[in-house]
Parts: sequence; C-alpha cells; structure tokens
Amino acid sequence: SETAQFKAVSSSSELIVLEQNLEFDLLSPAKMLEKYLGKSVSIIRTHPTNGSETSESAEVLAVANGVVLKTKDRIETGVPGRLSFSEVPANLRAEPTLSLLVESKKRGEREVELNYLSDGITWKADYIAELNSDEDSTQLTGLVTLTNQSGTSFRNAQLQLMGGDIQTVDRGPYRTKAMSRSAEMPMAYMAEADAASANMSSDAFFEYHLYTLPRSTSVMSNQTKQVTMLQAADVDSRKELVFTSAGQNYYNDPSGSFSEEGAEVEASPDDAELGAPVGGGVFLVFENDKKSRLGMPMPAGTVRVYKKDKNNMSQFLGEDAIRHIPEGERVRVRLGSSFDVTARRKRTSFKNVPVTGGLKKVVRSTESGVRVTFKNAKNSAQKVIYREVIPGEWKILSSNTEYKKVSKDNVEWQISVPAKGKLSLDYKVQVSLSR
Repeated sequence: SETAQFKAVSSSSELIVLEQNLEFDLLSPAKMLEKYLGKSVSIIRTHPTNGSETSESAEVLAVANGVVLKTKDRIETGVPGRLSFSEVPANLRAEPTLSLLVESKKRGEREVELNYLSDGITWKADYIAELNSDEDSTQLTGLVTLTNQSGTSFRNAQLQLMGGDIQTVDRGPYRTKAMSRSAEMPMAYMAEADAASANMSSDAFFEYHLYTLPRSTSVMSNQTKQVTMLQAADVDSRKELVFTSAGQNYYNDPSGSFSEEGAEVEASPDDAELGAPVGGGVFLVFENDKKSRLGMPMPAGTVRVYKKDKNNMSQFLGEDAIRHIPEGERVRVRLGSSFDVTARRKRTSFKNVPVTGGLKKVVRSTESGVRVTFKNAKNSAQKVIYREVIPGEWKILSSNTEYKKVSKDNVEWQISVPAKGKLSLDYKVQVSLSR
C-alpha cells in the first residue's frame, strides 16, 4: 500500500485521500474461529448410518493451542463436527484488499486512477537471430518474456515496459509500469493502438527507455507470455574470429634466467612446436543503426543465433547475454570457439634493454620476439583478428603485418589465413616498466 497512488482522472474533480489501508487479514477456518471468540457457532453432526444432520449451538471459549467450545450442558475440546458460522466477519478478506477513505466536495461519480508497484511481475528480453547462408545478413526478432506471479490477472491491459538499470529497494531490476489501469477504462481505449505494427514503440524516458505494445493484451496470474518487441530483416552483420593473448610476462627470460643487457637469446619451445594455444572466439557483429536496417534501443537480454543447413534445417550456433544497447552502438554476440581455425603463440627471442634516463623512471625494459601461427582447415580463406594485451609502456619495433593500437594496453592485427593453410605473424615488441 505504500506505493499506491490514487487520484481523479479529471483535474477538476476534487478528491482528497484521507486514509488508505491494506487489509491482509485473510479468510481461513482458523481466522473465522479467532473472530468468533466469545460468540456462538453451530456444531453440525451427521448421523453415521442414516446421514441425518443435527445442529447445536456452542460458544467459542478459546482457539489458541486448540479449540474449546461451551455447549448448553458441557465443555468440548477440538472440533466435534462441522462448524457453521452465521456470517463472515467484516474485517476478513478472501484476498489482500486496499481500502481508501476519500473526501470530495461534490456528490456524484468520479473516474479515478490507481497506480501501484507490484511484486511478482518480471520481464526480460530474448532475441532470435537467423544468420543467412553467406553469413553477412541476419533476421532479428526480439521477444519480451513476461512472467506474472503477482497473484492478479490483468485483462485487456495496455502493456509498457521500462528498460534500464532502475534503482529499487529490495526489488528486481525491472518494473512493469502499465499494469496500472484507470477505473472503468473502456475497452476501445485499450485497443486504439495500431495493431498492424508488430514492433513495440520505444521512447527515451528520463535515463531509461519506455517500450509500449501497440495493442492490448491479457496477462494472467501464473502465466509466462512472450510478446514480439521488434522484427528486423536483412540486418547487415558479419562473423568475426577473434584470438586474444593476455597475461603474458614480458620481463622473464624464457630460458629461466635474465640475459645480459643487449644479449639476445633464442627462446626455448613451448608445449608444442608452434607454441601455446591462444584462446579465441567466434562473434556475430552488427551495428544497431538505421543504415544496417535496425536502429532501435535493445534492452539487455539473451541473443540466440541460428543458421539453416543444406537441408534447410535451423541449427543452433550459440547464445550470449547482451547489455542494454542504445541506438548507434555495436552489438557483439559471442557464439563459441572456432573448430577449424586455430592459433598458437610462442616467444622467439628475448633480451634486456639498457635503461636510459627520462622523465619517467624506467626500472626495467625488455625486447621480445613473438610468433603467432594460424591454421585454417576450411575450404575458404578466413579473416582473423588477433589481439595482444601488453601491460606497461610498449612499442612495436617490427611486424610482418600491419597493426593498429586499439587502446593503451591493446594492439590488434587483422589477418587473412589461406584455405587449407597456415600463416605466421611475426613481430618484436619493447616493453618498459616505470615506477
């Protein structure tokens, strides 16, 4: 009841809420006996052979730790038969009930609106992405999965959903807003939205996004309902094979001891001839903009990706969780790891570099040669993105492939690995540790 907002629809209707009470003393046999303490009830007994019933009046003396009844000539404990009550006490409710005491300066009927926050109503976004055979276009369907465990059914309701990270007190991250309804709202108003549109409309609202279903819907108690939020065909997309090497120690001599300054040593081989495996992932990437035939704020949820095989059967490629994606941002969905394209990394040389003076106090500087070998078992060439995370201050001294500094700690190469072949990336990097 602390979240209930009661007001007249018309601003000219002067209604003042004096009190509002949430009645949750619920109807049950035990509660009936409690309310009849000191009052009379009827004991109804059924004859075991002929089925005839007899009734006897009794006063309820006690209900705590067992029922005590007083009849005309005796005291009985427990319930000797079936109890009959003359009426339901006024303050007992079959379900929790909100009652209000209001004051109005005018007589007559008023159209009023009641808004409240309800626990037990949650929603999440689910996306189905169907990748085409050329892997350059995606058909995207967004669904709202709404679960109602509030104990109340909402029939022919206008549905609005608030997307964003909303701060609440001991409540979930989402709030279903439009389950508030004005009293005696006509059905025509519920159905006035354009039913021809499949997509939910999206509007920026404060620091969130408000999604509105363009038609009325019923959400029943203990029901999970899926509603189409967006449909976008031929969204420009691409597959990315990304390998990332992180956590490398650029200050240790791979031979087990530090080399003399300026003396270069050959690195010993790793677990395999070509080095240690580099972790990689397969990503489906597309831009959330009008140019790519999308351009709609996408609430956080799960994206599941499918592609049809040669027999036109849909095959599941993978799924990933995405954060809230505003219009104009990139969507990256990790699907898994490549089966046919692999990468191995090893250090080919290492030496300590003499430390020179400067504005920053450099306490250690090394130079490492690195080789990353890519293998491709597919029948077509594959584009690969290789990223190295390099801590500290660094610079690439040489590379057999063009590179790009992505951020302070990241460098990136884009490589085309030939069909049924392999390709090596060789580079030297100087890394310095400053104090």
